[in-house]
Amino acid sequence: MSAPATLAPESVRARDFRLLWVGSSVSQLCGMSTVVAFPLLAAHTLGATIGEVGLITAAGYLPWLIVTLPAGVYSSRLRPRTILLLADVSRAVIVTMVPILAATGHLALWHLYLSNVLVSCATVFYEIVYLSMPPRLLPKDKLVYGNVRLQMARAMSLAFGPTLAGFAVQMLGADRAPLVNTAGFVVSCSSNLLMRSRVEAATAPEHSRGVLAQLAEAARFLTRRRVILASIAGSAVGNCCFAAYEALVVIFLSSDVGVSPGTLGMLLGSVGVGGMVGAFGAGRVSRRLGTARAVWIPATVMAPAGLLLPLTRPGAGLLLFLCGALLFHAGYVVFTVGQSTLVQLLTPPDLLPRTVACVRFISRGMLFVGGLVGGGLGTLFGPRLGLAVVMLVWISAPLITASSRLRQWRDIPPLE
Repeated sequence: MSAPATLAPESVRARDFRLLWVGSSVSQLCGMSTVVAFPLLAAHTLGATIGEVGLITAAGYLPWLIVTLPAGVYSSRLRPRTILLLADVSRAVIVTMVPILAATGHLALWHLYLSNVLVSCATVFYEIVYLSMPPRLLPKDKLVYGNVRLQMARAMSLAFGPTLAGFAVQMLGADRAPLVNTAGFVVSCSSNLLMRSRVEAATAPEHSRGVLAQLAEAARFLTRRRVILASIAGSAVGNCCFAAYEALVVIFLSSDVGVSPGTLGMLLGSVGVGGMVGAFGAGRVSRRLGTARAVWIPATVMAPAGLLLPLTRPGAGLLLFLCGALLFHAGYVVFTVGQSTLVQLLTPPDLLPRTVACVRFISRGMLFVGGLVGGGLGTLFGPRLGLAVVMLVWISAPLITASSRLRQWRDIPPLE
């Protein structure tokens, strides 16, 4: 048996959820500074090739393949807030080292790889705890609401983060722009310090079992839930394509289309605006279509709009990127909200951190693969054609999820 979820009343838990959301929102918003700055720093200052720039993206996702499963077990052995605080402090220190190395003239390409790897290791622990918090802080009838807020944080970072990052690069330079990311981690750390709910770690009997035994229990649970497995497969394909998109889009817009860093940031921000539209509408879509249908129908209908992105041209042709990004990511965020809710509703509370770890291992592990694929496609075919292949494959993600019994349900049934 696990310890009680929390000792705080519902009003305090709701307040703490808002603090968690605000801190993470600011952190993700500021975190886009490195997403934009690192590829530009590598390509324009360190002379990296397209393939080497793609490896920066892949390096940031490598820990999801290595660290995720043990993190799902060990994250149950400390209080959640302790893990969130340690992750924020670690990431702030690591990111700050890049501007310091650049200022002293010692920055090399491998420093960018190592920074992304180490920050991602801390992020693995942070996200496993972060995604396990809504069921602990919110009642079940508010879970969709909670997951919408979590996706809004991601959408806001994609909407406004690139613009902030683009202007930060123009004003501070690509070597000092990562300091904006450091500031975001400091805000997130401060928000976590203000939380008052006592969400406890697992009890001692749970600790006495080995890591492999605990992971095996979660794996056996997943193998008996075909609906969850199908949603994981769809999410894995989507994440693979997203990482490939990230590896290609900055070079595509800056080199093939020829936009300035400020314009590049605003174009990338349109992805987040679409995500915000999807996040704001996810609750209404779930009520109208049903929580199960909302997982796959909106994404299936809107995914083909992503094929407009590789058609982007200078001038008025930039509207193709704007329209495609808005529509595509609106549908994809509704898919992500539904997939998170599906896992949370169909998983027992004591298994949730380990189940989230297994889900993240598979779906986020594909981000590493996607970074390599994006770099490879860019090297073989160029950024434009490579991006076209990625967006075409991305259409299949919601269809894979719908291949299970999920397509027969209107709503996700309660946990038995």
